[in-house]
Amino acid sequence: MNEIYHHGIKGQKWGVRRYQFADGSLTPAGEKRYYINQNSNKVSRLSSLASMKVKDIANNARTQITGKQYVDSCLKKGTTFSRIQTSKDFENFAFYATYLKTDSDKYMGLFGKNLTSRAKAAAKQAEKQANASGSKTDADKAKELRSASNNMKVYQLKISATDKLKVPSDENAGFITANLLKDKSFKKNVEASLADSKEKMRRPAQQILFKQAENALKKDPNTMTKSEKVAVYKAFNLSLTNHNTQEVAAQNRFYSELKKKGYNALLDYNDKEYSSYHAKRPMIIFDTDSVKLQAVTQTNPKIVDKMYRKYNSERIAKESIASTIGVLGKIGNKTISECNTYVRRKMSDYLS
Repeated sequence: MNEIYHHGIKGQKWGVRRYQFADGSLTPAGEKRYYINQNSNKVSRLSSLASMKVKDIANNARTQITGKQYVDSCLKKGTTFSRIQTSKDFENFAFYATYLKTDSDKYMGLFGKNLTSRAKAAAKQAEKQANASGSKTDADKAKELRSASNNMKVYQLKISATDKLKVPSDENAGFITANLLKDKSFKKNVEASLADSKEKMRRPAQQILFKQAENALKKDPNTMTKSEKVAVYKAFNLSLTNHNTQEVAAQNRFYSELKKKGYNALLDYNDKEYSSYHAKRPMIIFDTDSVKLQAVTQTNPKIVDKMYRKYNSERIAKESIASTIGVLGKIGNKTISECNTYVRRKMSDYLS
């Protein structure tokens, strides 16, 4: 009687390689498993392997619970993503989207409202400028912006995965980033991108991350610690929204290398941890060959307003905790009314 046995590893998933990237090169865990460090003795190696299995199981659980990338993960073929934008067109380059319903509803309300609010603010500012200058050019520009604001429509694009999408762990993404930094041109472009983002993203947590990355970039990539590699990766992750020539060059090189390693998407760490959205699993899909446009619908302004009221209240509640720490150190012996006014003003600035 012929019998076939297959042995797996607890916590392992189909399509998720623990020790090798798709191109055959070793992951950081793979380097440990296959004894890249020849100085370690047999006892310590066996101990390391045993602890790795426990660590992998724990990290799988942490990824599921927190939504962070402690391990590589896969999104199934057929996963439907939602993207909010002001155009019906699905453009064939890296895009930000969500696939969890709560995240999709949150973006419809918060980002949908943000798009229309920014258009109104731009028109109002242009009109103010036109009135002050009396210039026909300024008046024409103001008229154009007001027309765009009045006629703006917000669309929800439904995009489906035509294949499974693999997302790297923070450790593996940091490892890939550090290897690319050995290329002086790539490193220079990354440094420029982080400097640009540091000027635009002024939240305290963002500034701390950029500072950590700046310090790490002063070191040789070969001597960076795991945490330093991850810090550089996360800071660069926040910078993937930038679009000048130098920054796009760094992004294209990064995405190309990720594809070689078998990856198709990234966790959007800005909206996951650093912006006011606090989404559970916001994604950056850079392998657009693995997705297709499924449907385009115009959002209902009433639904957008409803979602905005719901999620903006939650957002303010979460942000208030962080803001209060800074407020307490500044208000001194002000009256309650003055404190309330200060908090409202700071929250408005913080969430804008």
